[in-house]
Amino acid sequence: MDLSAIVARLKAQLTGVKDVGVVADLVAAATGMVATPSAFVLPLADSAVDIGMLSQTGEKIAQTFGVVHCINNRRDAKGGAALDDLKTLRLALRAALVGWVPDASNGEAVTFASGRLLQLDGDGRLWWQDEFELTTYYWST
Repeated sequence: MDLSAIVARLKAQLTGVKDVGVVADLVAAATGMVATPSAFVLPLADSAVDIGMLSQTGEKIAQTFGVVHCINNRRDAKGGAALDDLKTLRLALRAALVGWVPDASNGEAVTFASGRLLQLDGDGRLWWQDEFELTTYYWST
């Protein structure tokens, strides 16, 4: 899964987000300092279905990726203020990704799949993950 196109799209579309990175950045962020709000893209799963023909092997590949948000929760120990910020970021994220086709020659539009709270950490940060799906195709030559 090519995460660079997704990261580039988010950097161009998400205003007010201080950092957009990939899974390697997320590992470092979870154990250290991170600018908030931030978004981190990570691959979650791939699965394929055979759609081959007599002379060619083909696969329809469902790719799932996540975007983890890190929001500052220091203004409100119960998380209410962070949830307001999260709502705004999630709407902007969906606007940037849902319906976007990273490669029209080889895939379909991105769709939203689910979202979930990951944690409220001891450093006053809220971590949330939204999941998206992208269908691409592979044809043997």
